[in-house]
Parts: sequence; structure tokens; C-alpha cells
Amino acid sequence: METEFTAPTPLVVKAARVRLRRKMRLEDALQCVGLHCLAQVEANLPGVLAQDAEALHQMRVGLRRLSVLFNMFRRQAPLPSELEEGLDWLSGELGAVRDWDVLADASLPTVTGIHTEALQAAAREHARGLHHKLLPTLESPRYTGLMLGLNAWLHERQWRPAAGLPKDDPLAQPALDGLVPLVRKAHKRLRKRIDALDENDAAGRHRVRIAAKQARYAAAFFRDLLPKKEVKAYVGSLSSLQDRLGHLNDLAVAGRLLPVLENSGHAHDGAYARGWVGGAASASAHGLRAALDKVARLKLA
Repeated sequence: METEFTAPTPLVVKAARVRLRRKMRLEDALQCVGLHCLAQVEANLPGVLAQDAEALHQMRVGLRRLSVLFNMFRRQAPLPSELEEGLDWLSGELGAVRDWDVLADASLPTVTGIHTEALQAAAREHARGLHHKLLPTLESPRYTGLMLGLNAWLHERQWRPAAGLPKDDPLAQPALDGLVPLVRKAHKRLRKRIDALDENDAAGRHRVRIAAKQARYAAAFFRDLLPKKEVKAYVGSLSSLQDRLGHLNDLAVAGRLLPVLENSGHAHDGAYARGWVGGAASASAHGLRAALDKVARLKLA
């Protein structure tokens, strides 16, 4: 009697808390956090190759965390341009697939007034095709070179000058002293974008969402070195804002993708769903200013 083989469920690795020591120097913290983020990216590769949607999402999270970290340290430890371009390239490749996963599994199921099963099935089929097309990207020399380059840059501390790190270099200072200005800068950027935002502008909301994500990651990276109570409240408030802005962004992306389904045999239901998500976005944006202003008033360090 033959035993049917069932493939194991791909491992999905979420971001775990980074553990830092108070006596660390700033460059030690940079290396520790960077390797932690890179490990999340690499750990989710098998799941992405198995075309698992959640593994792809978590791989994107790891890339986003890396990008935020490197942007924070842009002046102290500038990332080589080829690695920065590689991160942007890989994030873009994964993002195009993720958009269709979200449309199929999160946005369309919320639409009311019509049966969306056929639309969801069509969106999932499109997503499956994109997952399959992604495989050569993750098996390409460019991907391998990017991972090797990032590992080498972090493990070997390649930001250091050839003569070594001077004692007066910003990266040589205690981590706590060096990170406070970085965290403040991230929040200042968020506050500036909030102040300039028209809450009905989808592109502007997306920019605020990115800034909120950057500020939250900045605080979360270094939470072991910051006041425990304050950082918990700060990260929690930013997470809530991110969730709300993320929902609005998902609706905006749905409105952008649905014409593809409208032009492939789902004209009526696709047009209805596009109108529905547009109305839902307008309703969800109502009252957003109060939540934004509350976050803008937050202080951490």
C-alpha cells in the first residue's frame, strides 16, 4: 500500500525582537539589527520558493526593515549604491506579487452587494502566475549576489575606512547616545508629512504611512535601549495608525488592479467592486486627521 506524501507547510518567519546591550557602540547596534533583518529575509526564501503568500509577505517585511535601517544610517554608514539598488529591485519584484495576494485574500472578500467569488478566483489565479514568474528572480545570480553582498557588508563592517574606525567617528559612540538623534529624526519626518497631508490624497497618505513605518521600526529596533513604558506606547500608537493607513492603501491598490480583471471577463463585477472600494476608502478616510494629529504629538526620546 502506497503512502501519500504531503509536503510540509513552508516555514514563515516573522520579525522577532532585536536584543541589544546598553554597553554597545552604535556600529555594534547597526550590525546586530542589520543581520537580524537580513536573517528574516533569508529564512523566508524556502517559503517564497514554495509560492506561500505569507512567506512572501514576511520576506518583504525583512527587506523593508533593512531599508529603514540603512536609511537611518545613511550619513554614518552609507550603503554601496549597487546594494541599495538591489534592495529596491527585489522589494519591487516582491511587491508586485503581494499586491495581488492582498486583493484576492483581503480586499475583495470585504466587498458587499455582489458575490465576489469569481473575482477572488480570478485574482488568485493572477497572483499564482506572478508567484511562479518570481521563481527565476530568486534563483538568479543577481539575487545571490545581493544576499552575498549584504552579508559581507554587515559581517565585515565594510562601512569602516581602510585605516579602521576613528575614535571620534559617530559610529564609535555609545549606541544610546547615537540612536536618540536618529529616532528623533524619524519622528520629525513623520510629523512633517502629517502636517502637510490632505487626508483625502491617497499618495500623500501612502507617504505618511511609509514615514510612520520608518518611525515605528526605528523605535522597535532600539527598544532595549529606550524607556520601556514610553517605547511601548509609541510603537503601539504607530502600529494602530499604520493599520488604518494600510487598509486605505490596500483599497487604493485594489482600485488600481481591478481594471485588469474588468478587461479579462469580469467587466460588470470588476467595475462594481472598483466603485465599492473607492467609496469605502472615502468613508475610511473620514476622521483620519484626529488620529494623525495624535501621533504627531507623540514623544519618545
